[in-house]
Amino acid sequence: MIRRAFTLIELLVVIAIIATLAAILFPVFSQAREKARASACLSNCRQMGMAVQLYIQDYDETMPSVRMMWQGSPHPPATSWLEQLQPYVRTRLLQRCPSDRASTWNDNPPRVSSYGLNAYFDPFHPPYGTPPYGEQLQPRPMMLSAVGNPAQCIYIAELAEVNRKNGRQVKGDHFMPMYWGNPPRVVDGMMNMALWDDATHTPTTLAIMRHQGGANYVFVDGHAKWHRFEQTFQQIRGQKPHVDWYDPVQLP
Repeated sequence: MIRRAFTLIELLVVIAIIATLAAILFPVFSQAREKARASACLSNCRQMGMAVQLYIQDYDETMPSVRMMWQGSPHPPATSWLEQLQPYVRTRLLQRCPSDRASTWNDNPPRVSSYGLNAYFDPFHPPYGTPPYGEQLQPRPMMLSAVGNPAQCIYIAELAEVNRKNGRQVKGDHFMPMYWGNPPRVVDGMMNMALWDDATHTPTTLAIMRHQGGANYVFVDGHAKWHRFEQTFQQIRGQKPHVDWYDPVQLP
């Protein structure tokens, strides 16, 4: 009886073929998994968009607001827009994107959400809100009727895990595009420096590359869609932005 075995060269050839196939297929599998996570995130965003629409209808077209902290104490409203929308969402799983790799979910205080509200809509943020200074607080809530183009105005965006410029953990429930750009819509040296990277012309606290070079956004009219950041904001230094999907009143 003749026994036949693989030669060393044959084994090496088989191993090389398997390694080549693995090198080809693993990135494909990785991309497929990321696409599934991006789809789950987009589903979250769509449900949040619907919840916002229901909230606006119930509150006479007043937009939800963010949690504000001033001098170490919460000022009204002390509840986040996430809690304000909770009756319309009914699950807290929507607050976390499957691709969010933040390590601060169990910190004290913890990371609040993978998603942030556009602070242009908050009654306590400039230029349209009243900053919480002094004892007499007179907030100016943003009304739906003030939005120039609800279908092209971003209301919710994905938050980065850390500020790319200073390395600080991102744990808030909103982002502040009024401090972006050169020149910015609102001038505040400290905020402009922390929230805008003038070298790359990108914001430091948004996850603008989380999903295959882009991110998911929720618009004021309730729809959600994936975009690259440069589709939402473009500016030539020294001039006003020629594309700005964040400022609800001064949309191009």
